[in-house]
Amino acid sequence: MIAAALLYLGMFALASGMSRHAPALLGQWHAPDRVARLPRLGWVLVALSLAVALLGPDWPRALVTWFGLAPLAAGIVVLSLTFAPPLARASVALAIGLALVGLAMTLTGAAPAA
Repeated sequence: MIAAALLYLGMFALASGMSRHAPALLGQWHAPDRVARLPRLGWVLVALSLAVALLGPDWPRALVTWFGLAPLAAGIVVLSLTFAPPLARASVALAIGLALVGLAMTLTGAAPAA
């Protein structure tokens, strides 16, 4: 859950870092200094999601799952950018919430064992 949320946030940051998509995705937060930092943040989040996925005991299956989630996350960002940019912005809050819930479950030991 954490890896998927970080992957979505990374893809959103990568798309928001493009000058063509920044006004639609960022809305009033669109500023050149913020947009310039977003591609680096996006790549860091994508790499972090891969690292989180590989930390589990069943890392080969997690790696395959991560490679399946990458185009899914990118597709969700592209489709929401095309048809509903406000939905893409709202999905960022959902992804942050999912990452926090996954982190809380991991720290409390409530995550299901593989």
